[in-house]
Amino acid sequence: MKRREFIVLGGTAGLLASTGISFAQDSWPSKPVTVISAYPPGGTSDILARLVADILTAEFKQQFILENVAGAAGALAGGKLARSAPDGYTILVSGSAPLAANKVVQTSLAYDPEADFEPITVLAASPALLTASMNAPANTLQEMLTYARENPGQLNIGNPGAGTKGHICAAIIGQSTGVEINHVPYKGSPPLMADLLGGHIEFSLDAPANYIPHIKAGKLKALAVTSAKRLAQLPDVPTVAEQGLEGYDQTLWFGIVGPKGMPAEIVTKINDTLKAWSTLPESQALLASFGVAAVLNTPDEMRATVAQEIQAIQPLVDAGLVQPS
Repeated sequence: MKRREFIVLGGTAGLLASTGISFAQDSWPSKPVTVISAYPPGGTSDILARLVADILTAEFKQQFILENVAGAAGALAGGKLARSAPDGYTILVSGSAPLAANKVVQTSLAYDPEADFEPITVLAASPALLTASMNAPANTLQEMLTYARENPGQLNIGNPGAGTKGHICAAIIGQSTGVEINHVPYKGSPPLMADLLGGHIEFSLDAPANYIPHIKAGKLKALAVTSAKRLAQLPDVPTVAEQGLEGYDQTLWFGIVGPKGMPAEIVTKINDTLKAWSTLPESQALLASFGVAAVLNTPDEMRATVAQEIQAIQPLVDAGLVQPS
């Protein structure tokens, strides 16, 4: 991650203390806590993991140490968490793939996200952004679809990993329009964005944060956002629904979980701390700069979100639109 991002995240660590928000502490945490990040440094998921580590370090006066465990679309990180002791000293911050989709898109997954994880909260959500390289043969979603129809088998859309929401969003576009899409999974957002900037791939569907500066600088083209409403940072970029796919509304989300059996009182402490932090105007502005909005729901609500995500993806797998790996 760039030095500027470390400075920005580090600057948020004192927000809780400066506003007087505090929670009673008992013996937890009495030693450093590991915060697993399921993706490489630099992507939105990893930025949020670092942010969570900063906030919790500031609140509990104990080190929350980030550990990147990237690979297999987050499955390596999920497996490590599932094998961890449920004592509150290991948590995972991730996009939705390791927390839900991997259950149906990976045939040899070493864990079950519903059975092996203790939900803490959905931290934040955002639309996915359909982005194109400057040499891509399209400036709008409909132009991309026309290209796909005129050049069968030639539309390649990159995503940050199999089963990520970018992958799912593209599959639903293909299902809705009947166009053939080649899904190209990468090992996280940074290498995907690098290939897009270099013109080695023409289209991507991914969280918007990394792409917005390059779009504003004229180095990439933004074709569509996947949510029902436009993205505040890119108000001129229309939604997928506005471009002919009526009713299309897909958001990606980032969550926090612990190993199954993690004590409820520790889950509550983490949830309450992050929820209090998210109410601060400074916090909301910071999240908006990353292209995401706070969610901070309850563990039970997160459990329902995970189940809904799995149920929504299963028909895509059954129809062969998302190929299990």
